[in-house]
Amino acid sequence: MTFSATPYDHLSELIFVGDPMCSWCYGFNPELQKLRETFKEIPFSMIMGGLRDGEIFDAQKLKNHLGYWEAVHRTTSLPFDATALSQEGFNYTTEPACRAVVTAKQLDIMQVYALYSALQQAFYAEGRDITQIEVILEIAKTVGFDSAVFQRLFTSDTAYKATLAEKLKAKTYGVSSFPTLIIIDKQGHMSQIRGYKSYEALIPFLKKQP
Repeated sequence: MTFSATPYDHLSELIFVGDPMCSWCYGFNPELQKLRETFKEIPFSMIMGGLRDGEIFDAQKLKNHLGYWEAVHRTTSLPFDATALSQEGFNYTTEPACRAVVTAKQLDIMQVYALYSALQQAFYAEGRDITQIEVILEIAKTVGFDSAVFQRLFTSDTAYKATLAEKLKAKTYGVSSFPTLIIIDKQGHMSQIRGYKSYEALIPFLKKQP
């Protein structure tokens, strides 16, 4: 269903700010997909905010973090597989996954959301370690990217710099937590919805206020 009635015709752009390795972003993805389908005539883009630059997980950190995953599961019923996270000495860096999405933007903008979703599915539902380049390349191939072309750009200075630029861009928008949905109206006014919300809860925020 696509809204074209007056309450929504003020919308100009939707910007999602998140990270493929953010658990609440994973939980939010089905709701985001519903929004994209409903408002498919409205330009949609993604900014990778960069959740973690790297953190070695010990047993206590793993236990604490799995508690967050359980909270997301209780709220969304989405599946979780902690195989990757539970590796001894796992370095929780989200930069490679974010850089993969940024690389996709430069190669095929139409496949960005597909790769973002596939990375989430791999890490959270399948327990695959998407901090590793070989895993990222396998996922990119399943989405339709040429592995050699993707790897060449993914490992370039251009991709590293563009990923950092996205992280800084998120900060210029005042985004400090993920997921965040930025709404821009046709007058250029910007508002933000921060944190997980269901599709049904989001709809009133998108209506034109009297």
